[in-house]
Amino acid sequence: MTRSGLELLYLRKMPLAPSPFSLKKQSLLKELGKNIIDLTISSPMQAGIAFDIADDLRYLAENPNWQFNPPDACGQLYAREAIAKYNEASGQRPIGCEDIFVTSSSSESYSALFQVFCKKGDSVLAPVPGYPLIDTLAELAELKTHPYFLKPNIDRWEIDLDSLDSAPPNAKILLLIAPHNPTGHIPSKKEFERILQFCEKNKLALIIDGVFQAYNLKDNSPLSTLHSQLPNQVPIFILDGLSKAAGLPHIKVGWIHAIVPEKAKQHIYNALEYVLDSQLNCSYLSQALCARVLPRAGEFQKRVIERLKTNLALLSDYFSKMGAEIIPSAGGWYQSFYFPGADDEELCLRLLKEKHFLTHPGFLFDFEDGWLVTSLLLWKRS
Repeated sequence: MTRSGLELLYLRKMPLAPSPFSLKKQSLLKELGKNIIDLTISSPMQAGIAFDIADDLRYLAENPNWQFNPPDACGQLYAREAIAKYNEASGQRPIGCEDIFVTSSSSESYSALFQVFCKKGDSVLAPVPGYPLIDTLAELAELKTHPYFLKPNIDRWEIDLDSLDSAPPNAKILLLIAPHNPTGHIPSKKEFERILQFCEKNKLALIIDGVFQAYNLKDNSPLSTLHSQLPNQVPIFILDGLSKAAGLPHIKVGWIHAIVPEKAKQHIYNALEYVLDSQLNCSYLSQALCARVLPRAGEFQKRVIERLKTNLALLSDYFSKMGAEIIPSAGGWYQSFYFPGADDEELCLRLLKEKHFLTHPGFLFDFEDGWLVTSLLLWKRS
C-alpha cells in the first residue's frame, strides 16, 4: 500500500467520539456493575461451557515431534487429515486433504480469498442484515461491499433473490453466511440453487461462512448437505474453524474447504497457496491442538446445542410476552426479536435499566428499526 493509502487508512480508523447510545450504555453498565444478564456473550467459555485442553497440552509437551515438521502453506498434513475426518464424522461431504487450507482464523481465510479473486476497488456481495466484520475486512483489502438482502417471512428468513440483480459489474465474490449471523437463516435448496446459478452466470466465486454449521436448531437439512447434491461449475469455499466448532477462539485455527471445478483447480489452488505461504500465520502448536481436539468436538457441540435450544425457548417466551415478533433461528447461536414501532436504541437501554438485560440494538447489524439481537449462550433468569 502506498504511503498516501496508509495515511488515508489511518485517518479513517481514528477513534471517533462515542455516540450518545454508547455513553448511556456505558453509564448504565457502570451503575449496575455485575448485576446484569449479558445476552451479548459470544463465547461458550464465557457462558460456562468450556472445552478442556489441559490433557492435550500435556501430551504435546511430552511428545514434541509435531515441532519438527517442515512448513506447509496449506497446513500441516496431520491437521488437514483431522479436519477431513471431522467433516465426514459431522455428516458432511467427504473431502481430501488437498482440498483443505489451514489458516489462523476465518478472518484470515476471508482475506486470503479476497486477495486471490479481487483487485483494488472490486466488490464483494454480502448479506444485509449482517455481521459488521465483513465490511471491515473488505475495507482493509481496499474492496467495496454491495448488499443483497434477507427478508423476514412468517416462519423463516429468506434471501431476497431479486436483490441479487443489483450487483455491480465489478463484483467478484458472493458471500453466503449459513447459518447466518444474526438471523439464523439457513438457505433452502431452492435458494442455494439460485445462488449457484447467479454465481455461474456472473462468474463469481462463492464463499460460504459455515462457522455455525454444527449448530442446526431445526430438523431442516444444513447447507453442508446441499452442495453435494447439486451439479456445480462455481468455485466454492466453505469456512470453518475451532472458534465455533470447539469454542476455542484463542487457539486460532481456521480452515478453507475448497470445492473447485477441475479445470480451474490448479490455478486457484496455486494462487491460494501463494497467498498463505506469504504469511504462514497458523502456529504448529495450534495445528497440533486442532488435530487432537477435533475428534471430541461433537461432544462439545451437543452440550452447546442443548443450551441453545433451551435458551431459544426461554427467550422467545420471555420476549413474546413483551410484544416481540419472533422468527425462530434455524441455526447458530443468535436470535433476533422484532418490536413493532420501537426504537431499538431506546429499547436496548430500557431493557438494561429496568430488566438488567444487555442486548445488541439491531442497528449494529444493519437491521431496520425495532430489532434486538441476543446470544443464546447465556441465560440465568429464574
